[in-house]
Amino acid sequence: MTLSLWGFAGYLLLYLAVITGTALSSPGLRRRLPMAVRSSGTHTILSIAGLVASAIHTLKGVVSPQGAQLGLLVFLSPNGPLDVGLAVGVAALYVFAVATAVVYMKQTLPGPVWRSLHALAYPAFAAAAWHSLAIGANAWLPEARTMYVATTASAAALALARLIELGVRGVRVRPRAAVRIQ
Repeated sequence: MTLSLWGFAGYLLLYLAVITGTALSSPGLRRRLPMAVRSSGTHTILSIAGLVASAIHTLKGVVSPQGAQLGLLVFLSPNGPLDVGLAVGVAALYVFAVATAVVYMKQTLPGPVWRSLHALAYPAFAAAAWHSLAIGANAWLPEARTMYVATTASAAALALARLIELGVRGVRVRPRAAVRIQ
């Protein structure tokens, strides 16, 4: 696949991961999802697949025909000033990696810390959308622009509905078991 197809696939997979994660975290939306989505690890599979596709997209761009430009991975532009569109895409990849990796540390982190780190997927998704619109190979196409705006708006609307639901219900944090020191 070409560089732009890997980026497009990564974006769509991460979009699906964000909306399934939001829906699965909402009691009101969760019960409306098909059982296959609720019990199959769909959110995790989509997250990892989107992260892998995005990493391949990034690496294909870094290891270009002109030679490896590893400086791009630490936000250094080989041609002078920092390319903000590129840097935002790399930052989005890193933040998505943190939001995904923290799932595997869920049992060792306090609930609010875990949720806050995992919730970084929302701004990372917005950054990925901005990256796609700013420097994406197909961003000039009206259909692509519409798709990026529609996916970002629908993910934001779903996240807002979830926040409103939390506000109405009240945030319930499960207390951790007390540790006895003897």
